[in-house]
Amino acid sequence: MLKLAKIAATAAVFAAVLVPFGIGAASALPPGGSCAHGEFRWTAMDGAIDMTPRELTFTSVGVLRDCTGGPDGITGGTFTGTHVATSHCMFPADGPITVDVLWSNGETSRLWGPWPVTAQQPTVGTLDVVAGLGQGSRVLITADYEMTPAMIGGCLGPGVRTGAGRLSAATAR
Repeated sequence: MLKLAKIAATAAVFAAVLVPFGIGAASALPPGGSCAHGEFRWTAMDGAIDMTPRELTFTSVGVLRDCTGGPDGITGGTFTGTHVATSHCMFPADGPITVDVLWSNGETSRLWGPWPVTAQQPTVGTLDVVAGLGQGSRVLITADYEMTPAMIGGCLGPGVRTGAGRLSAATAR
C-alpha cells in the first residue's frame, strides 16, 4: 500500500507540473525560423489544480529569445496565452489554447490549437498560426517546466495555482 501511495504521489507531481505548462507556454516564431530560448509563467484564473477533475482557465505570459531564420531580423518576442483545459493532479490537461505573440519588429502572430499535455517531460506539440505573421504555418513547441516541492504539497493539499517554465519553438515541417 505504501508503494502505491508513493506512485500516486509521484504521478501527482508530474501532472501538477505538466498541466501548467500546457496552460500557456506555447509560442510562435518567425516563419521559417526558430527561437532557441524562452521563459513563461502560468496562472490558474478560476481555481487550482488539485485532485478533483474540473475545467480550468489558465493564462500565461512569456518571452522568446535567440530567434533566427525569420523575416525582418526578428530576434525575439513576448507572448500571452489562454488555455481552457480539463485538469487535475493525476492526469494531464487537455484543451484548446490561444497564444498571441508580439515580435521584436512590432508584428504579431496568433496561434491556436489543441494542447494536450502528456505525462512526459518535455511536453511537445504543434499549433497553427491562424493570424498575422506566418499565417498558415505551424509551430512545433518544446516545453520544460519547473517541478518544485511546493507544487507537490499543493497538489496533495490546497492546489497549485501558478508556476514557471522554459520553452523553445521551431517552424513545423
